[in-house]
Amino acid sequence: MIRNTRLAKSAVSALFALQALLAMVFLVACSDSKVAGGNSSEVGSPELMGTLAYADGAQRPDFFKRASYARVYCVPTDYDPAKEDSTAYYTTTADSMGHFAFDNLPDGVYNLEAFYEKSDGKSFALRESGLKIVTDSEQSVDLQIPQSRDIKVYLPETKDSVASVSIVGSTYNATAKIITDGTVRYATFTGVPASFYDSVQVSTSDGSNSIKAVLVENTDAVQEFYYDDSVHTLEIPLNTSATGIDLHDTIEGFPLYVRLNDLNADDHESLVKNISALKIYLEPASFWTTFKIVYDKNSVPIGLWVRLSTLYPQRETQKLVFAWNENEETADIRVSNKESVTGTANVASAAGKAQALMRAVDPFAFTDGFMAAWNFDETEFPESTVYAAGDNALNGVANDITAGDGIIGGAFVFNGKSSIIEIQESADYSGFALTDTSSFTSSFWVNAEDTSTSRFIWGKSESEYHFKYQAGDSDRSSWMFKELDESDLGHWYQASIAIAPEVDYKQWVHFTVVKSGDSTSIYRNGKLEETMVSRNHTDDKRTSDGPFVIGARKQSSGKVDRVFKGSLDELYFMNKAQSPEWAKLIYLNQKPTGYWPK
Repeated sequence: MIRNTRLAKSAVSALFALQALLAMVFLVACSDSKVAGGNSSEVGSPELMGTLAYADGAQRPDFFKRASYARVYCVPTDYDPAKEDSTAYYTTTADSMGHFAFDNLPDGVYNLEAFYEKSDGKSFALRESGLKIVTDSEQSVDLQIPQSRDIKVYLPETKDSVASVSIVGSTYNATAKIITDGTVRYATFTGVPASFYDSVQVSTSDGSNSIKAVLVENTDAVQEFYYDDSVHTLEIPLNTSATGIDLHDTIEGFPLYVRLNDLNADDHESLVKNISALKIYLEPASFWTTFKIVYDKNSVPIGLWVRLSTLYPQRETQKLVFAWNENEETADIRVSNKESVTGTANVASAAGKAQALMRAVDPFAFTDGFMAAWNFDETEFPESTVYAAGDNALNGVANDITAGDGIIGGAFVFNGKSSIIEIQESADYSGFALTDTSSFTSSFWVNAEDTSTSRFIWGKSESEYHFKYQAGDSDRSSWMFKELDESDLGHWYQASIAIAPEVDYKQWVHFTVVKSGDSTSIYRNGKLEETMVSRNHTDDKRTSDGPFVIGARKQSSGKVDRVFKGSLDELYFMNKAQSPEWAKLIYLNQKPTGYWPK
């Protein structure tokens, strides 16, 4: 591979403000048809270009400064600095405005690194994984990276005075003096880019050892790493390119479900046994990834809800990395229905041990838009309570509900006569009161057992809004979302209709309802069915004091009718309009067969 040392040569647009308090921002685009930026003559058609900036928080943290003359590297993912030299990767230098460009890059998958040092000695380091360079393709990525970090590595017995560290897929290769402190020996390595690494190679004259699943955090504290042969790692690919799910939007705060039964027998047995020691990383990673455990009827772990902080479009090499230690003595991780077991570096109180939850962002967090999420995994109903996931405790009161098998874990079965769930706190909660300008998203699975009459799936009172099965002739039955006062049909505000074919009966069907201002869309099994615009501008009769109700219609008189007959699972209610890509992804991840990732 030929080394490329050309500078960026002609002007590109200035960096615009992305967010306050970013430690470092990097914008890169890949295209054969674009012109490189700089201050000299044009150099051809760059395949990788961008602008570098930094903000150290010393003055005006919202003002991003150009990383003038930063060193930039484009590194093959299999590059090993312990065995190869600089001719095996591409390098360039940014100009005085932080612009850079590469040209003539071979097709392939690369890691991108940049290093910048201020006059006061502070250094910044960037590493972004899995950028695919393809002729006639284009990609744009926004990244935020802090100052470089120091790590302390504890060493086995050695007579050497220095040790070296190298990282596959990175240009990082450094040596450090070995310090003896009592009975322990360690070396501190500086200038490491904050990122997740599959393994870090540490070498002395006695040989090399690897440390698996190393996450260099975005913290000022010096991290400590040890050799540990009991660490197990497992990768779950998250291919969003055309060869995968072909995702075109960046998705943030997404609750991904991972089925443990897909693991091979050895990994499955070891992970389930040691799940209280599990850590999950998202690559490219900014930190440990939050997860929750799903149990079967026998309280055995069968899956994990994992929060994807950022899922990038058109990336082949994104992945989840599971890492855990093999322990000889493992606590009983079975839990009751009322316990919520959540984890990142730890699982909280899975066996009565009060372990601290290190990163408490729930996979169904309110900060990601989830007003409520009901997984319907209860197998018993103590005091008739139905529990909401996430950090917004909108629990429900259940009547005549039974448990059944669901899409994920369990599901709730409604008898068509008296089954109903009332979310009593929702009556006074403004997030459930929709107006002409409101935006919301609801996602859920439904399995209808009887279609002889119209039946309600969920809604708020009879006079605000609801989603229902609308019975009709064989070619007129439909799934319908309405905003109206059913007691006065002159106040019909909005309707979106998806025709209900025969295949929707007695099997699971997924719906996403997205309201954005005065238009509402229905997606069935990830595909758009209908978008309707509001038909009435008045708002005088829409609101009510009634609660959000699941599985039936409850009239203002207290009468319950149009009770659903069948099963419901994974009902989410969000306070923002999600994209068509989100609707597709939630279906592809949760569908019973052919799901993603696998």
